[in-house]
Amino acid sequence: MKVNKRLRDLHEEGNNRYSRLATEVRDMLKPLVEQKGWFFTWRLKELESFALKIETGRVSNPVALEDFFACTIVVPTLSRIGDAEQLITTHFDFRERRPPDDSQTSKRSSSFPFDDLRLYVARRPAASGRDADLDGTVFEVQIKTVLQYAWIIATHDLIYKTNTVSWPKERIAFQIKAMLEHAEIAIAAAEQLSDSPSVAKKDKWTDNIIAIINQIECFWPEDQFPEDRKRLAENIFGLLRTADLPANRLVTLLEAEKSRNGMIPTDLSPYAFTVQALAHYPGIKFEEKFKRSRIKTKIVIHDGMDIPTWMKQHSRVINLNAFDFPPGEENNSA
Repeated sequence: MKVNKRLRDLHEEGNNRYSRLATEVRDMLKPLVEQKGWFFTWRLKELESFALKIETGRVSNPVALEDFFACTIVVPTLSRIGDAEQLITTHFDFRERRPPDDSQTSKRSSSFPFDDLRLYVARRPAASGRDADLDGTVFEVQIKTVLQYAWIIATHDLIYKTNTVSWPKERIAFQIKAMLEHAEIAIAAAEQLSDSPSVAKKDKWTDNIIAIINQIECFWPEDQFPEDRKRLAENIFGLLRTADLPANRLVTLLEAEKSRNGMIPTDLSPYAFTVQALAHYPGIKFEEKFKRSRIKTKIVIHDGMDIPTWMKQHSRVINLNAFDFPPGEENNSA
């Protein structure tokens, strides 16, 4: 595309200026965003995109284009958008929000145009006085959910920056957007929707996992649990099934091991303590049941556990102490 020299000069001047702002904002925001488990990306407007936007006639000041530099924060769900918005307004001066109010929209109920949240904020003066010419410079921050971001990436070339127009392609792209918006609503309202009679159900597996979670919460203090209690309960349930024990027998098993041991070792995870309990619980014949050919469950052990010799030698027992770091890697893993 042929771009007028004056536009090229304006773009070059803007690029020199906004690239400094982009570096500063990226270095500040990216670690903060990623610390929360979110995703951060940014871009500077390219020459052709800059020229096309100026030629729309909607830009009153070409040297202060509000989205010459723009960044995007991608959060997991709609419920985290407010947190991301607060993060931005804590570090930059607020100028404008689009849309101004989440409860109002200009789109019809039958349409699904681009309407993700955009914040326009300005750089605050640095305490050091560095790059004072950037003070008050406005840039754009888009805040999207994972699904919104995925839609933009997947359909961008169908709708934007294309060399033709295709009604069916755009139709497909916006049908997908409608489906994803429905998915967003379902995720955000999952707690309320889960009480609906049409989905408020449980299967036997769920009952067993809930029973195990309830029992371990009564047996161990809060700081002994991982964040993912479901996975812990599934691991323990696999052990109980190997021993042909129902889920509601877990506390009995744990109490017996506590009595045998005289205490609950603080250096053993709930999983490891359950393995130890099964190995010593009288009457269940755990060795015999574990060695049955139809049993596929593997057990993880380590030296901190009080377990019988047979358990250290079985092919389906993973002994963590049997694995050594290659020479020189012990320090590298610290």
